[in-house]
Amino acid sequence: MFEISFRNESDATAIYMNILEKNPESDSILSLHKEKIVVESKDVHFYRNTIVPVLKYYIHRTKEKEWILSVLANTFYYKEEEEQEQILCILQSILLGERSDIPNLPALEQRDAQLESVMQSFFQKPISFSFDSFITFRLKEYFEGLQVFVEAAIDEYKLEQEYQSFVHQLRELLTTTDSKLDELHLVYQYQFDFYDKSFSHIPKNQLIKFMNRTHFNNYSYYIDSVVLAPLVSIAPKKLFLYTDNTEHQLVETIRNIFEERAVVLPFHYFGQNKSKID
Repeated sequence: MFEISFRNESDATAIYMNILEKNPESDSILSLHKEKIVVESKDVHFYRNTIVPVLKYYIHRTKEKEWILSVLANTFYYKEEEEQEQILCILQSILLGERSDIPNLPALEQRDAQLESVMQSFFQKPISFSFDSFITFRLKEYFEGLQVFVEAAIDEYKLEQEYQSFVHQLRELLTTTDSKLDELHLVYQYQFDFYDKSFSHIPKNQLIKFMNRTHFNNYSYYIDSVVLAPLVSIAPKKLFLYTDNTEHQLVETIRNIFEERAVVLPFHYFGQNKSKID
């Protein structure tokens, strides 16, 4: 017989139920006593193939989140639930390998291997132990390593917040600017080119004349003077954007600023539409 003790009854209950779910027959050797799980067996196979995987899964799914929320609130002072959830969402995508463009992060495989190594070395045979002490001391380095990913998620969150503020400011400016053209055609293949409703090319010197630079003097963000500043200054009632590169960052930004005013079409549509005018 051995025991697993817990500080919180909720942890004990959740892990107990998870063990029963993974191995329903274990109810004959398993019992729950508030903050303690008692196992009436020292069968190594049951221990390694049922209990240890359940503990590992619970650490991944529950205790990691608790630790992250504590770090966000007490170390980085993100105490609002909405902020925490947004950072958690970003962190989850990082840990799933969906943001591989973020530099200087440890390999995700190292993190998984570290947890597996600690679990295997500690749980070689059935012993009584404190679950919370195991997390605090045995997994100290593992959770410290997780903080690198938390900090990366916070940096990404800050960048996204700045981007949303940038888009919001330009959207507000757009709504208060009189439209200088009812219709504008913007083409992007290798560069951005402007055309009026007759599909006549608008040269750079004409774009400069449209721009009201005083609009952008008080903005805390850099406003691209080649594309965004002319676009917002012209404030067309309808914007047709032709491109095959819809994931280009500036293309996405234009869509976010112009919202329902913008229509994004494949690049070859420009030639088709222009030929109708010609």
